[in-house]
Amino acid sequence: MGLLLLPLCGWAGKHVPKTQLEVFIHEYRHCEGVELVHLGGFATAACKGFLRLAAKSDPDATEALALLKGVKRLTVLDYDDAPAAVKEKMSSKLERILDGSELLMEAKDGDDVMKMYGVTAKDGGSVSDFVLFAPGDCALICVFGKVSMNAIQQIMESHD
Repeated sequence: MGLLLLPLCGWAGKHVPKTQLEVFIHEYRHCEGVELVHLGGFATAACKGFLRLAAKSDPDATEALALLKGVKRLTVLDYDDAPAAVKEKMSSKLERILDGSELLMEAKDGDDVMKMYGVTAKDGGSVSDFVLFAPGDCALICVFGKVSMNAIQQIMESHD
């Protein structure tokens, strides 16, 4: 299966509805088959500290630290093991919540789709408050803060 990337970088700066996403996550976090990992400010800072120590001897940790430098919070919601009706309801609701957000990229692998929403800086140097949503895999990843496009580009080039 080939991977098709459709970059749709717009400069409109439509925000990601953080509050609506947080309410959604709070609503569904205790449903059967739903798994949630949330790293708030303290946990994210602790991870960065561990990465700084690891970066002294591990280039992968250096890359991860560069990516996470501006990240404030991270939430991963996996609802693949939820009942079919719940999965359908959650995916539909997420589509509606994210409908007004700026679609930065869509990756397709056969029938599977991963959508990335966020706000791109006017100079194109960073992406902030972005969300990765894979309805077919029943997964939502929310990364709040900023990620440098240079860091992403360097990692992509080093792994070619």
